[in-house]
Amino acid sequence: MSSPPVILISGTSRGLGLHLARHYLSRNAIVVGCSRGDTVIESDLYEHFELDVSDETSVRRMFREIRRRHGRLDVLINNAAVNPSIGHSMVVPVGSITRSFEVDLLAPMLLCRGSIALMLKGRFGRIINIGSMAVRLEVAGESVYTSMKAALTAYSRVLAKEIFPQGITCNVVSPSALPTEMAANIDPIALARVLERNAIPTPGSFEDVAGTIDWLIRPESGAVTGQVIYLGGV
Repeated sequence: MSSPPVILISGTSRGLGLHLARHYLSRNAIVVGCSRGDTVIESDLYEHFELDVSDETSVRRMFREIRRRHGRLDVLINNAAVNPSIGHSMVVPVGSITRSFEVDLLAPMLLCRGSIALMLKGRFGRIINIGSMAVRLEVAGESVYTSMKAALTAYSRVLAKEIFPQGITCNVVSPSALPTEMAANIDPIALARVLERNAIPTPGSFEDVAGTIDWLIRPESGAVTGQVIYLGGV
């Protein structure tokens, strides 16, 4: 990995993405962030793109700028996600399904494609796609979000096989419930019942995710690819 590494993180305006951006800035990485909203981060090492991650034209423009400014990319963390509708699959609005597809599946694919193009030159790269424990636990009322994250997991495992010859790995980190706005929309009693099915029956933390990603993006972790790591246990 180049020093300092160039790291692209989606969804950096709040929650996990904001924490990860600050985490890697504290380690003197060059962090490129993107989100629909503005950023609260103030650092000479941070660059922000305000865009819709599911808009191909905007994403292409961002990657052209990254190439122009840095000429490379070392790490992609696909974090941006939405869960626009929680409820029985029979009543979820089609618009909510479409938006979940755009942000939770199409956007990570677009960002992976753009990132790989930049990683090829140096024959090194680390892609981390943020999944969800919902894929394993299959929670009632989460059919749309779970389906998109399951598809992202399958995509990541296939992609890992395609890009490994170029020195690029792709893994999925699936956190337990985190203290985000998305989790705040879930009934706390129902959430507690779901968490009881984990080996660790309590919510996770941003630090849990950052520590796992730290390990996966190390040059020495090059043999780890196509893996799905569920934080909170099974």
